[in-house]
Amino acid sequence: MDGKGKGEKKWRRNLADLLELPREIILNLPRITVVGNIQCCLENHRGVIQYTSEKVRVSVNGGEIIVEGQELSIRYLGNEEIAIDGSIDIIRYEF
Repeated sequence: MDGKGKGEKKWRRNLADLLELPREIILNLPRITVVGNIQCCLENHRGVIQYTSEKVRVSVNGGEIIVEGQELSIRYLGNEEIAIDGSIDIIRYEF
């Protein structure tokens, strides 16, 4: 990333702090909520890349989130949120 990109990110982070807004909103970052190993909710996604009963790959700003496990299913898919149910073994963020 060039210096300009880092400067913009810092500016956005400072703006989020100043306005007391969550950084993930201003910086367009994914937010993951995990309930035990049975459910994963991901906010601020850009679409599903791959979906099988063992792996779900979801595009996010700057990379992808990979959920691996058994009997995985997409319970909900909206414009900015996805909920995955099943027996979750691994959640990875690759960029």
